[in-house]
Amino acid sequence: MVIPQRFSLVTLGVADVETATAFYHRLGWREARSSVAGEVTFFATPGGVIALWETAELAKDAALPTFHANAPAFRAVALAINLASRDEVDDAVGDWVLAGGSIAKAAAATEWGGYSGYVADPDGNLWELAHNPGWPLDERGLPQLG
Repeated sequence: MVIPQRFSLVTLGVADVETATAFYHRLGWREARSSVAGEVTFFATPGGVIALWETAELAKDAALPTFHANAPAFRAVALAINLASRDEVDDAVGDWVLAGGSIAKAAAATEWGGYSGYVADPDGNLWELAHNPGWPLDERGLPQLG
């Protein structure tokens, strides 16, 4: 068997589902009807589903302990939203902060010829907001790789 080269769902561990859901609503995201208020929120995207679920429940589901108090802040994963221009990146960073998120790394020109910055949601989940001129976006807003 070959495992399909895709992802269906990314679950972000959050301290409080309602609070996290409110943040993503402020970004303009609409939740799916299959969400369960206060328990789990789903956001359908052109590339897969983003879920918000309490960190302790996610850890229990995976049969893993939650992070301890001295765990590193960097979780070794970042999601990305590619945008059509540098101005769109700057606008998105500004909107992210206005919604209650934070800047992890200010947007700047990159060594690969693009423009990128990192932001975090109120639970510390890391997102890259980027413009890559070598990856044009399709009608769904997804990058087209060469």
